[in-house]
Amino acid sequence: MVFQDFDQLSERRRLERQQKLRKKIIIGSVSSIAFFVIVGAGVFALVSNHNISSPGSNGGSPSTVSQPVESAKPTSHVARVIKTVCNATTYQDTCQNTLEKGVGKDPSSVQPKDLLKIAIKAADKEIEKVLKKASSFKFDKPREKAAFDDCLELIEDAKEELKHCVDRVGNDIGKLTKNAPDLNNWLSAVMSYQQTCIDGFPEGKLKSDMEKTFKAARELTSNSLAMVSSLASFLKNFSFSGTLNRRLLAEEYNSPSLDKDGLPGWTSHEDRRILKGANQDKPKPHVTVAKDGSGDFKTISEALAAVPAKYEGRYVIFVKQGIYDETVTVTKKMVNITMYGDGSQKTIVTGNKNFADGVQTFRTATFGILMIPLTLCP
Repeated sequence: MVFQDFDQLSERRRLERQQKLRKKIIIGSVSSIAFFVIVGAGVFALVSNHNISSPGSNGGSPSTVSQPVESAKPTSHVARVIKTVCNATTYQDTCQNTLEKGVGKDPSSVQPKDLLKIAIKAADKEIEKVLKKASSFKFDKPREKAAFDDCLELIEDAKEELKHCVDRVGNDIGKLTKNAPDLNNWLSAVMSYQQTCIDGFPEGKLKSDMEKTFKAARELTSNSLAMVSSLASFLKNFSFSGTLNRRLLAEEYNSPSLDKDGLPGWTSHEDRRILKGANQDKPKPHVTVAKDGSGDFKTISEALAAVPAKYEGRYVIFVKQGIYDETVTVTKKMVNITMYGDGSQKTIVTGNKNFADGVQTFRTATFGILMIPLTLCP
């Protein structure tokens, strides 16, 4: 009886082993079939793709179907560059959206300088929108109207600085790092212009509305400023599309901004003579300002207003001894001006404008200079 039960148990185990073996054979067969189907499909796809992107045996031309595949790599590469550049910015989402939109449908030809141009032009376009929107605001108080008038001038200056930035970026990618200091200065000025415009409005709803209006423009300008440093560093270490001469780029980036005389390399011979020769003869003036009426003009402002609009060369103004109670503003249109007097304790300019008297802070400077090519000599 015991042996009979044992025989039955052995038979049952034998049947179970046979059943498991059949399952393994079935699973193995199905897996093998699936494997060969997948491999066959892959080979077919590879051959088909090759036939589409290459001329056929009948002399046909390449199909345009392969073009998206060809543009995938540069698109991916530019996307990585955009992400790297935007990582240095404060407003990263704004940066990426701006650059991706600006790159458009042909990213393969984009270089780092193009990304910076896209960012700067986007800031310029946004500032133009600010001007149009702010013009629709209602200014009920004289101080609000005065603040808006200042904004118009500041926005014009900002747009001019942004144009300088785009021009300075230029087409030579190797000079981008060399021009970085100028770009930093101009973009910083644009940031300052925007904030000065907002600060000119009295506290209240109108000022809050102006802050909201400038929000996008300030973000784009801030991003452009950050991108200058980011791209300068990027270009120092990487070659983009084989267009960089890294040795030359390093030399330009590390070259001193001032020469042995402590002056910029672009300073002309005549300007060097004036700036270096403190004890030499003063340059011959084109006009003289004298409070007592012995000169061409009695005030500095009158002399500046008389500067020829298209004068070529340096225009020299001599201010005689005296105390000139006026506020002087040198605009960007007054280029290449040299102004000197009889000495720091003899020729004195003083003004008495302040915000408490109803004058906008922007207008209270005793001697305001809104330009670069000006030389003041003691």
